[in-house]
Amino acid sequence: MAEFAGSGGAPQPFTDPFDPSGFDPSEVAAWADTLGPTTDLDGDGAAETVVADTERWGVGGDWGDGLVVATDTDLDGSSDRLSVIADDGRYGVWEYCRELDGSGRWSRLDTGSLEYDVHHGEESK
Repeated sequence: MAEFAGSGGAPQPFTDPFDPSGFDPSEVAAWADTLGPTTDLDGDGAAETVVADTERWGVGGDWGDGLVVATDTDLDGSSDRLSVIADDGRYGVWEYCRELDGSGRWSRLDTGSLEYDVHHGEESK
């Protein structure tokens, strides 16, 4: 099993920091939309992405500080792709999907761990 940074292994019992009961991507995206885009990820000359730390958002909680990347892929003024990386390397990716009836929902596309080496010694090179 992969080790999480600084923990020596998975928490017992393992807790998913992006469990829908404790993490709402629509809330994070709405917060990011209030900041306004500052970054052009796709190189088209238009800023469509907000990059901010979670401390600024104020989540903390089970997974500590981290990074939020919220992108407005269709340039309609609302984030529709969200990536969150926790300080221990765990991450989640969501996309806003429009249904045929016009309603929308956030769908989790990916979740996992970056699984990096926290020792950084000569033996880890």
